[in-house]
Amino acid sequence: MRRNILGFASATFTVALLLPGFALAAGDSASGERLFTEKKCHLCHNLTEKRKVGPGLKGDTKRHSEEWLTKWLSDPQKTWEENDTETQQLKQWAAGRDSDRKTRMKIKKLTEQEIADLIAFLKKNDEE
Repeated sequence: MRRNILGFASATFTVALLLPGFALAAGDSASGERLFTEKKCHLCHNLTEKRKVGPGLKGDTKRHSEEWLTKWLSDPQKTWEENDTETQQLKQWAAGRDSDRKTRMKIKKLTEQEIADLIAFLKKNDEE
């Protein structure tokens, strides 16, 4: 009986520790919209398909996996250098970019929550 109580207490404690992480993973599109402006994403990206300095973002969450978007927003240059399949697709939007050693994307370090919020905003944009 004592063993069962300790096991239950341990499991409950573990779940309590993990729940905030799950809450963090869920993005808030309203916060993402605010971040899109504050981080000046709008200066280089349209929320339509139309290209600006960077590619238009409409459809991004359908073209790219959430895992890739998270990786990209965490460290664009590292993702650019890894040159995985999704990065190669991104490079195709402008002729000649596939041989560039650097991405032109310049963003400050984002927190996990900011990344989740921006992705939630992009998902909402793709639904409209």
